[in-house]
Amino acid sequence: MKSAFIQLAQGQLRFLDSQSDGPVIILLHGNSSAAAAFSEQFAEFGEHYRLLALDLPGHGQSSPMAAAQYSFAGFADTLIEFIEQLQLHDVVLVGHSLGGHAALEALPQLTSVRGLVLLGAPPFNSQLAAQVFHPEPTGGLVFQAGLDNQQVARLAAAFVSPNTATEHRQATLEHFIRVTDPLVRSALGASLSRGDFADELALLANSGVPALLVLGEDDAFINAKACAQPQVFATTPLQIALLSGCGHCPHIEVPQHCNDLINAFISTLYETSPCTLS
Repeated sequence: MKSAFIQLAQGQLRFLDSQSDGPVIILLHGNSSAAAAFSEQFAEFGEHYRLLALDLPGHGQSSPMAAAQYSFAGFADTLIEFIEQLQLHDVVLVGHSLGGHAALEALPQLTSVRGLVLLGAPPFNSQLAAQVFHPEPTGGLVFQAGLDNQQVARLAAAFVSPNTATEHRQATLEHFIRVTDPLVRSALGASLSRGDFADELALLANSGVPALLVLGEDDAFINAKACAQPQVFATTPLQIALLSGCGHCPHIEVPQHCNDLINAFISTLYETSPCTLS
């Protein structure tokens, strides 16, 4: 696995590259996370797919960008420019939370997306938001700029189910939060409060891109039961998988189960699965 940087309009973007010859899978992390959150996917898929995991602007080792650009659309622009600069074609997008919503907003400008995997990122619009999201469970910390140590710990704990919590996982999530530009949270929250988001259901339906939504049943942010109702996403090409005993981060909490779902989905996008998992 190689760590590299690329210069984009918003600044330097750091990404991880498995450098394999297989199909291209772009991994997009969530709010206050980092490319390293996909370590279990690199371990499982890195030799079979070309995995590219981005540190989104303001996260990990990537440069921050202007606060006004910390929005779904702003992060979508980053993804679009990254794909253009690396001249990538026939890609599968895997987006967690914020990363999933950025991928959805980028779809109208991407013509070579073979499939989309959304982890803890249900497509929504202004009418559906109250149905698919729980009231924010941390008292607003996920959209608060400055966080003290206690608040960092509370936010990290909210990202996972108590069933999957470990000291190592808690410490890793806390580290991701601490190295994130604090303005990411506050500016993103302000953007959403203004209604600066697209009708993601329409974007997905119009794209025709096959999609898989993976949700933890214990997700403190997402109402997984509501999302599982057939009528909610009936207008979209969306499959839904619910994982018991899992919170907001399936790729971190239950990586083997999550990886199996991703691989099975990708196998439907090709004549035969390009990756045989042990």
